[in-house]
Amino acid sequence: MRRKLLRPLTLVLSLALLAGLLLLPAPPAARASSGDGEEGYIRDEVNVKLFNASDLPAVSQQFKLQLIEQFGNRPIYRVRVTDGTDSRAKAAALALDTARVEFAEANYTAGSPEGSGFSWVGGFSWVGGFSWVGGGAGQYTDQWAPTTLRLKEAHRVTRGAGMIVAVLDTGVDRRHPALAGRLLRGRDFVDDDDDPSEVYPEGANNVEDARRLGPFGHGTHVAGIVALAAPEAKIMPLRVLDAHGVGNIWVLAEAIKYATDPDGDPETDDGADVINMSLATVHDSRLLHDLVGEACDDDAAVPSPSPTPSGPNVGAVVVVAAGNRGTNQKMYPAAENVAGALSVGSSTKADTLSSFSQRDWVRVMAPGEGIVSSVPEGGTGAWAGTSMAAPLVAGQAALLRAAFPDLSPSLVTDRIRETSVRTDEPISRRVDAAASIVPFATDTTNPIDRTPDFVRQHYLDFLNRAPDASGFDFWRGGIERCNSDAQCVQVTRINTSGAFFLSDEFRATGYFVYRLHKASFGDLPGKPVPVRYEVFMPDTQAVGEGVIVHAPGWEKKLEANREAFLLDFVARPQFKTAFPSGTPAAAFVEKLFANAAAQPTAEERQALIDELSPDPDSPQLRASVLKKVADHASVINQERNRAFVLMQYFGYLRRNPDDAPEANRDFAGFNHWLGNLEKFGGNFVHAELVKAFLESTEYRQRFRQ
Repeated sequence: MRRKLLRPLTLVLSLALLAGLLLLPAPPAARASSGDGEEGYIRDEVNVKLFNASDLPAVSQQFKLQLIEQFGNRPIYRVRVTDGTDSRAKAAALALDTARVEFAEANYTAGSPEGSGFSWVGGFSWVGGFSWVGGGAGQYTDQWAPTTLRLKEAHRVTRGAGMIVAVLDTGVDRRHPALAGRLLRGRDFVDDDDDPSEVYPEGANNVEDARRLGPFGHGTHVAGIVALAAPEAKIMPLRVLDAHGVGNIWVLAEAIKYATDPDGDPETDDGADVINMSLATVHDSRLLHDLVGEACDDDAAVPSPSPTPSGPNVGAVVVVAAGNRGTNQKMYPAAENVAGALSVGSSTKADTLSSFSQRDWVRVMAPGEGIVSSVPEGGTGAWAGTSMAAPLVAGQAALLRAAFPDLSPSLVTDRIRETSVRTDEPISRRVDAAASIVPFATDTTNPIDRTPDFVRQHYLDFLNRAPDASGFDFWRGGIERCNSDAQCVQVTRINTSGAFFLSDEFRATGYFVYRLHKASFGDLPGKPVPVRYEVFMPDTQAVGEGVIVHAPGWEKKLEANREAFLLDFVARPQFKTAFPSGTPAAAFVEKLFANAAAQPTAEERQALIDELSPDPDSPQLRASVLKKVADHASVINQERNRAFVLMQYFGYLRRNPDDAPEANRDFAGFNHWLGNLEKFGGNFVHAELVKAFLESTEYRQRFRQ
């Protein structure tokens, strides 16, 4: 469904955003606004919070209101004004009812600020760089910002493993190589679905059109910056901005709530440790203030007697871009002044304040000019704005929380500011990641040696999700029962690690994806494996989206995911090239089995030919036949060892077997371990396969150098 939006803060886009709460479609007249851009508001919508939900019918009747949507189970409502009164006047009238109404505010909209000084031609979008494989990766890693923040020094202590950073933005390119293995399940609060992908603006036919017509790629760029600063942190992409970079407070409120507790179970440690919002509005919203305070677990920001409440016990650090008007005007939610939240301005290579950055009230600044990061469809691009500065600080916050898990959100933000470089600029502090971490790191233990971190990391790496409480307790308890018996601990850790590959959940997701690629295309040219890491990871995530094996309804969720994924898979250009329209049913089936190197019985082969024959080009029939070949017992059995070894590289090392730092950039190491595993009949303990990867320097340096 369509909703009004929040505008992202970029140099070209300037600032922007927020306000307007539309869940149900409204006719154009009802969505008209008074004023323009950030000064606008929806004339017939009000956001109201009552002290008691039971008062809603009486309040609605008295003030001529119609309920549009309730915020979860709380007495917070988005309502439509039905008597023609302007929503600002109606909100003022409601606010006078102090016995029943805690607060009421017009549903403000937002747009490009007046007088921003940045024209469409002057850089509405990124300046294109190279493709990721054609030099873009080097542009990304070897730029000025990491050096200024001394990220390499900070990464010697921590790379952010175990942390989750929620990125509330325009969505993300989930197949970008820079983000492979770094994304968790997300949510689209604009279209109300589980796919937080970036969306082309109307009229765009390709990525070049899209970047000229709107802030396309903004969320992908921001997510890539988080990954640059905290390379082992996981990113939760939440789409709150539409293709035009516009959003509303209601959508933002929903996303903040989701970020802190995605599964709705406070006992599950799946919420974000850090929330990044590269967006803003000129309007100070009480609803937004309360929700940011709640996310940070700041009691002072959540007023009595009716707190806007309850989430996980430990809050998130909220990092917000300050805005690009180049003035001291306060922008929200950056200026909410909540403990645990941090406003971020932009600095230059010369450590001066960027001319476009907000100032004076902003707490810190970070590099925000010419920042290179990921952009959709596998490229890199340079962008400028406080939108680019904020995710660098969000990454720094993730590093801090990983290194010092006992720090509360407010202590994290205080540490970031207190250890920043002092300047004489209108923002007097420029962040320094190393200064906030290195001098305080007295514990030299590698985090992966701690049992809770070890178990949690396996869920994140192999199942692409945070652990469920029962599973986490089971695996953690098995290791901790060894007490101080070092040999017992080693063996149990190895068995625990191997069990993730052998688990029902991984076999139904990751191993299924592996077999689909094998049956569809065979092994990659000149390589002994059928799929690359950067392809495997987003595919596996799509199949496993929201699946927790043995949780209520997991079988239906998995089956729905598989069906949707298969239909998408057979529609991909690569598959259509391999199996063009008009391919006879017999040839289609024969090629799948040949690619998979499987030997079905004559009856099995004929059954699949008969299934496909009524319409060999049918996506549904093609998907069904492909699934049956991939699930054939001979394919499952013959590929098990090869897939197990490949997953050691994908899961532990987060790379392909022939990627650097592999000697000679070939598959010699892969072939060695495959031969060893087959020599011992698939017994990974006797082959010392899992042990070797767990104890490897490369794996351990993911968490501490």
